[in-house]
Amino acid sequence: MRYIVLAGLIVGALLGYYVLWSHLADQVAAQANAWIEVQKRLGREVEHAGLRLWGFPYRLSLTIERPRWRDPQSPFGWQIAADEITAHLQFWDRHHVIFELPGRQRLVWREAGQDKRLDLAAERFRASLVLDSTNTALRFAADIARPQFSGAALNGWTADKLLLHGRRAGNQPPSADLSLQAENIQLPDSAEGPLGRQIAQLKLIGTARGAAYGNSPEALLASWRDGGGVIDLQTVSLHWGGMMLDGDGSLTVDRQFRPLGAMGGQIRNATIGIDALVAAGRMKPNEATAAKAALTLVTKRDAKGEPYLPVPLTAQDGKLFLGPVALFTLAPVLAVPVQ
Repeated sequence: MRYIVLAGLIVGALLGYYVLWSHLADQVAAQANAWIEVQKRLGREVEHAGLRLWGFPYRLSLTIERPRWRDPQSPFGWQIAADEITAHLQFWDRHHVIFELPGRQRLVWREAGQDKRLDLAAERFRASLVLDSTNTALRFAADIARPQFSGAALNGWTADKLLLHGRRAGNQPPSADLSLQAENIQLPDSAEGPLGRQIAQLKLIGTARGAAYGNSPEALLASWRDGGGVIDLQTVSLHWGGMMLDGDGSLTVDRQFRPLGAMGGQIRNATIGIDALVAAGRMKPNEATAAKAALTLVTKRDAKGEPYLPVPLTAQDGKLFLGPVALFTLAPVLAVPVQ
C-alpha cells in the first residue's frame, strides 16, 4: 500500500510541476504578446511567423520564427529582422534571459532616399540580458563566433570571435561600463590603411558617460555630445600588422559625428609601421630612415627590458594620427547631414 501511496505522490508532484510550468509558460507568452501590442500602439510594426513554447521540464523557452520589427516614424525607417530568436528563462531567475540567434540577422534603414542594408551571419550567436525588478536592463552580453557582415560600410568585416559586454554603472550622470573584444579581424572591403586589413586582436574597456535625448539617432548622439558625453577608455589594446598598441584615453564625436579623442599609449614594433607607410607611399625611404633613427632616441624599456615607444594617438579632423602622422581617415558614426 505504501508503494502505491508513494507512486501517487510522485505522480501528483509531476502533475503539479507540469501545471506550474504550463502556467508560467502562458505568462511568458502573454508578456510577449503584450510587448507586441505596445509596439503597435506606438506606431511600430511587428510581425512573426509563429511563437513556440518549449523547454519542459528544465526551463522556459520561447522561439519566435522570422520576427520582423519596423519603425516607420523614424527618419531612418529602421527595420530589424532575424531568421529566428529563442529566449531561455530559468524558473528560479526569470530576470535573466539567455538568447540564441541562429541564421542571419538584418538591419535596414533609409539614407539619402535609398534603403541601406547590413546583414550579420555567425557560426554561433548567444546573448544574455539581466533585468531588475522594474524590467530595466542591468547587464548585457553577447558572444558571437565567426561573425560575418555584408552590406553597407561593414561589407566584408569578419572575425573569429566578437565579445560584447555592458552594464549599468550609475545614474548621476548616466553611465555604463562597456567592453569589446575581437580576435583575428578582417576589416571591411572599403577599409584603407598602411597596416593592411588584418587585425590580430582588439580590446576596448571603458565607461560611457552622459545622457542622450531625442527621437532619432542623430538627435540622440548630438544631445549626448553637446551635453559633454564621453567614453573613458581604461584599456585599449590593438595588435595590428605586427605592431602592438596598449594605452588609455577618452573619446567622443565632433560636429560631423566623427570620432574625436586622444590616448596615451605604448607602441611596440613601431618600425613595422614605418615600413608599412613607405610601402603605402605615405613616407619616403629617406624619411623612414631618419624616423627610425629618431625613434631610437625616444625608445624606452619596460620592466622586462623590452623596448617600446611612448606616443600620443589622436582622432581629430576626421583622421587618426599616430603622433604627427595620419594613419587613415575616420568615417562619421552616422552618415547624416549636419545642420
